Amino acid sequence: MTKVIGKSATRVEDKRLLTGQGTYIDDLGNTTNTGYAAILRSPHPHAYIISIDATEAVEMQGVKGVVTGQDIKDHVKPFSVGVTAPVKYFPLAIEKVRYVGEPVAIVVAKDRYTAEDAMEKIKVSYKQLPAIVDIEKTVQEDAPILHENVGSNIANHRQFHYGNVDKAFKEADHIVKHKYKFPKYTATPVETYGVVANYDSAHNQYNVHANFHGPFIIQAIMAQSLQVPSNKLRLIIPKDIGGSYGIKAGLFPYIVLCSITSKL
Repeated sequence: MTKVIGKSATRVEDKRLLTGQGTYIDDLGNTTNTGYAAILRSPHPHAYIISIDATEAVEMQGVKGVVTGQDIKDHVKPFSVGVTAPVKYFPLAIEKVRYVGEPVAIVVAKDRYTAEDAMEKIKVSYKQLPAIVDIEKTVQEDAPILHENVGSNIANHRQFHYGNVDKAFKEADHIVKHKYKFPKYTATPVETYGVVANYDSAHNQYNVHANFHGPFIIQAIMAQSLQVPSNKLRLIIPKDIGGSYGIKAGLFPYIVLCSITSKL
């Protein structure tokens, strides 16, 4: 170890990457049979979905299809969410949106440009509902409920007790009390999310390329949502990934969404 610690180490990957020999997720999907997806997202933080009219989008030349939450609800199960409340979380909004940007529909077309143009043709009618952005107000009695079947905005309540807390406070020389508020924050890797999914009907198997460093952390959750055994969801990671910082763990709903869309 003394030969390495405190000394400069020569990078070994630069030549391959700088000469264009890297293999990222976008390098894996450029085949003649690959469709390209565009996702329509909710502009509202809280609203009922009254109707979705994708007629114009479907009729556009080059569009392979449009999939909504109603189309997938019989083909996927809600994700396991790791809390005690029966929160139903799907890869597409079904009947209701609960945050700005929640996926509402996915368009698949011959190329990215056609998919994005078709996405703009989809007409969604919403009934807006009251929204709250202050977490303390969400637990008040008159707060609008996000998940009606839960009956409360408290999805999980846990308490931890270590040692004699009352005695520790009583014997402390000083007690510091303060209220902290943390804003939203996120990581920003150079490479965005990427998924290339293919359904093998002969073996009822999903073969998926995705740029998620550690997909097998939640592979069982994805397989459960797709209603297949774990060995029927094959996940393949590209040779190179343009950063993650943990944020690519949020890719799993899109792995399921693209997988089920490739089947339909």
